[in-house]
Amino acid sequence: MEIHVITFQSVAQAFRAEKILKNQDIAVKLIPIPRSLSGCCEGLAAKIAEPDITAAVEALSKSGVEMIQRGVRVRAD
Repeated sequence: MEIHVITFQSVAQAFRAEKILKNQDIAVKLIPIPRSLSGCCEGLAAKIAEPDITAAVEALSKSGVEMIQRGVRVRAD
């Protein structure tokens, strides 16, 4: 199974992103960064449904959230 994620500079940015996306009625779930993106598995990623990726990235960009990877498709661990 593949999922789409957005990764962040820090855990604080991930929590900020979650709040912003929920306020925009975009479904989001914070998960540990998938191993395929980070060998050490530190930090959080936002799991977003594929149809919502563009809207999520735009909302976070406008709000100044620091993203590393935007809507990357990865295999679920």
